[in-house]
Amino acid sequence: MFIVPVTGQISRRNLPLVTIGLILINCLVFFIFQSHQAKQYMQAEGYYFTSGLAEIEISRFIEYRQATAEKPFDPQDLDRLNDEELIELYLKMREDGEFNAKLRNEEIITPRDPEYHEWKQLKNWYEHLHSKIISAKYGFTPAESKPITFFTYMFLHGSFQHLLGNMIFLWLVGCMIEMGSSRVFCSATYVFTGLGAVLLFWLMHPQSSIHMVGASGAISGLMGTFCVLYGRKKVKFFYSLGVYFNYFKAPAIILLPVWIAKEIYFLYTDGIGNVAYEAHLGGLLSGAVLGLIGFILFRKTNADTLETDEPVDEISPLIERALEHVGRLEMAAGSRLLEQALTKDPGHIGALTHLFNIHKNNPRDPRFHETARQLLDRLTTDSAHHNTAGQVYEEYTRSAGQPCLSADLYLRMIAVLAGLGYPEKAEGIMAMFLKQKPNLPGIPQALLKLAEGFRQKGVKEKYQRCLILLGKKYPQSAEAQIASRNFQKPDKAHGAPA
Repeated sequence: MFIVPVTGQISRRNLPLVTIGLILINCLVFFIFQSHQAKQYMQAEGYYFTSGLAEIEISRFIEYRQATAEKPFDPQDLDRLNDEELIELYLKMREDGEFNAKLRNEEIITPRDPEYHEWKQLKNWYEHLHSKIISAKYGFTPAESKPITFFTYMFLHGSFQHLLGNMIFLWLVGCMIEMGSSRVFCSATYVFTGLGAVLLFWLMHPQSSIHMVGASGAISGLMGTFCVLYGRKKVKFFYSLGVYFNYFKAPAIILLPVWIAKEIYFLYTDGIGNVAYEAHLGGLLSGAVLGLIGFILFRKTNADTLETDEPVDEISPLIERALEHVGRLEMAAGSRLLEQALTKDPGHIGALTHLFNIHKNNPRDPRFHETARQLLDRLTTDSAHHNTAGQVYEEYTRSAGQPCLSADLYLRMIAVLAGLGYPEKAEGIMAMFLKQKPNLPGIPQALLKLAEGFRQKGVKEKYQRCLILLGKKYPQSAEAQIASRNFQKPDKAHGAPA
């Protein structure tokens, strides 16, 4: 489950330059300095598990826990551990600050130990291989903390997927903070909440030898700042529950306890993993403090920039009122409201359909023909509405007595009717054009559509006749070339030349 705010409109006027800059820095660091780290990491860890170093240290860790832990491990033969169990023990060992401190101080494997020289030689080479990894060198390692790593860790990532996920969240939340407050405040929030994240992680794991990297602590800080900075302001959020997702609007502040509770829950239920929930929690808490400071500094946050402009539906209320009048047989009043709706959206199919139904009661009214033309013009331009176009055309021609449509609209109706499986109805229209206006530019295309309609219906003779007409009357057209090729191909439906 995750819940994130939805970024509002961005323009040149409120371009989030700091957020863009932070994303660029993170991406450049990863692609320039960390592009080979996966290979280096695999080389170092591969050496650790194949050189014998893992067996030496993990066996000593088991002995240490047997002697010191309140809940010691069950006695196990190291050779019988499978890979998954071995890695789990390895991660537990890396998390055990007291053991690692004693191991570094040579209290676990002392100089008098028979394995000391072998272990020391293997350990030195492993640390040499590990030191080449940028994320190990500049990531934050509590047991070996260096001042510079308090800052550098938040610009490093363990993998491309790690980078991509963080940058998406940085964009969503960073834009919110920057557009609603200031660029200086946004950049300061990223840095200081990143420090808050790493300090809590350090406090909870002071002797851990696992290095922490990633912008997620600082991004969590931005999220905490966002919640307090916008407080009771209702903001649009996107949420996902597995395969289900949706949007909702809520005061920003209510998400702070939700996010904090989520991190605490995973902190105590996720077991050993590669997510630093402590850093997320530290970021959220320090971000909330900075959000309070920001709320004091920016009493009137520019929250309007966060709103996505949702178009106000002015059409539906007009149509609803029009139908109320029609229900009371007040056709003139209903027509006026529908025409008013069409001034706002001239192609609105619903308004045109209702107006068509009103005017068809008086087929001599010129408005009936005009509405029919507008409605059919709209319906024939989208294949999703072709079924409706066929129905409206039938109703119009039946009511009008003498239809009055444009030549272009008639030609489109040929294609629609042929595609709906009524080529015979389209054939009558085509016959009229071939007799009265055979030189209209759209006839070859319509004639080819008509041919396809007969082919789909299995009327072979009329299909062939349309192809012959194309070749005879419009030999220079592209449709005639297509017809010539089709005429020479075997008809799949009949197994004969078409």
